[in-house]
Amino acid sequence: MKKSFFLLSGLFLMLSGIFAEDIRTITVYNNLSDPVYYLYMTPENQGDWGEDRLGDEILDPGESLAIEIDVDFWGSNFRLMAEDETEKAYRIDKIDLSVQNEITLEDSDFLPFGGRSPVKKEITFYNNTDEDIYYLYVSSNSSMYWGEDILGDEILYYGESITIELPIDSEYPQHDILAEGDSGASYEILNMNLIDQSELTINTEDMTSSGEDYYDDYEYDDYDDYEGYDEYNEAYLEGYREGFKDGWSEAYRQGFEDAMRQSADQ
Repeated sequence: MKKSFFLLSGLFLMLSGIFAEDIRTITVYNNLSDPVYYLYMTPENQGDWGEDRLGDEILDPGESLAIEIDVDFWGSNFRLMAEDETEKAYRIDKIDLSVQNEITLEDSDFLPFGGRSPVKKEITFYNNTDEDIYYLYVSSNSSMYWGEDILGDEILYYGESITIELPIDSEYPQHDILAEGDSGASYEILNMNLIDQSELTINTEDMTSSGEDYYDDYEYDDYDDYEGYDEYNEAYLEGYREGFKDGWSEAYRQGFEDAMRQSADQ
């Protein structure tokens, strides 16, 4: 009985050694000028960034965060991306966790639109939906955010096209495209290599949410139907008028006193 127990114990220890996890603790330091609101760290061979490592926390300048990573399971080659409150992105690639356990975010890690190796590319967008497109976004699929509307003041009308020159990251050419129509509908084209493309057509089949879905998210589509709206609106405007009048009076009084004080000093 004892012999069997010791044999089983030895086998358990041997198997534990074989399947033991190599958990590394990696410390990330924020040496940026701004706090970090989102932090992602993922294996280089992963297609997405995974979950935000900060959760509800904020990594202020000068602070650090410890992250545990199973190197046995994921491998040791990682990449990191951080984003501040204004969605500015900072990225560090080719992190080898077999030789380092500390990572420092610097302002030089800032990732502009188009990446650090941008290639200027003219792309013609065709609107083959049933409506006009008012907003158009192009974002690297290694980023978590869409960025700015590349149409600006332009409108991509139904059945028409527009050609826009974009800086495309040659190292990360896979991009996602989001278009929004005048009905509130959204259209998405995902994981497109824009280095290889000169034309993109946005089709009705690319719709991911309809205008009805967009407006259904709001309890009151027509504010005039909201009970008490007129009374609320009138009270709001009256409060605004009173606040403006009081603020203007205070500013005038303060300016007059400053002018009199400067005159007396002279």
